[in-house]
Amino acid sequence: MCGSLYVDSDNPISALDKEQVVARLVESYGYSPFFAEKLVGVLGEEALSAAEASEKPLRKAIRVNTLKTTHRELVQRLGGKGFQLSRIPWLRNGYWVQAEPDTPPLGATHEYLFGYYFVQSPPSMYAVEALDPRPGETVLDLAAGAGGKATYISQLMENRGVLVAVEPKRGKVAALRSNVSRMGCTNTVILQMDGRSLPSLGMVFDRVLLDAPCTSSGVVSRHPALKLRVSAKDVAEQQNLQVALLEAAYRALKVGGVLVYSTCSYFREEGEEVVGRLVDRGASLTPLGSPGETVSKKWVRFYPHMHGTEGFFVCRVTKN
Repeated sequence: MCGSLYVDSDNPISALDKEQVVARLVESYGYSPFFAEKLVGVLGEEALSAAEASEKPLRKAIRVNTLKTTHRELVQRLGGKGFQLSRIPWLRNGYWVQAEPDTPPLGATHEYLFGYYFVQSPPSMYAVEALDPRPGETVLDLAAGAGGKATYISQLMENRGVLVAVEPKRGKVAALRSNVSRMGCTNTVILQMDGRSLPSLGMVFDRVLLDAPCTSSGVVSRHPALKLRVSAKDVAEQQNLQVALLEAAYRALKVGGVLVYSTCSYFREEGEEVVGRLVDRGASLTPLGSPGETVSKKWVRFYPHMHGTEGFFVCRVTKN
């Protein structure tokens, strides 16, 4: 399947060295043999650097909500409360945040409650910017969750056009509604439904974002239990779900439209292998700019030891 896309490792490694690195991941960092082998299959010896980086908390980041404020105003306001903001150069509205002692939590400032910013990971912001939604378009967020990406889509659309945000879980829908209201997004329609049923509505979209449910193998820095918990069965189940959601997303995309597919996973079964099914059917991968580099790639992967973020996969597809 999709042999033109899939490669065993970006960092080739001998069988003997692979065995040694897997053993180090298991003994020194607490990964299961299954997870360790998958990580080495993707990163080679650099898997050890990724594991070491994942032992530390990720840097905090926020997105400025230009529907309600400006970069300059927010930097000044948060600076007065003990937060130091530094621009993330490969994002339009993202900042790294460093807090001085005794500052309030990022989710408890007046500015946060006013909707001036969203606490959001850089890869999550990058996925929306890769989608590049435009004012006046009809856009779909097929797995909206709590609304981090949906509210950014609405922001880049300048509240013009229509954004349909689909989320099946009632608890997340409540958070989604709250964030849509807090961030001042007025062009957003929320549907509580299984995204796999979307084709039954007969809707067609200019752009579609699918940040798909996955094993979350890329966020072990926040959830260390995943090192031992993720199994081959989990990967297979999540891949099947992603394939079904991606099929629904692609069917809802107009000809010439753009689809961005992303996951917070290290595993190729939740990245290249899934999107390869669309490429086999004639879809085109549109190159993406690689963060911090001048080169373009068929897809972009984020790693904790390279980018200071969770493990993340992003690719962009055009429907022919």
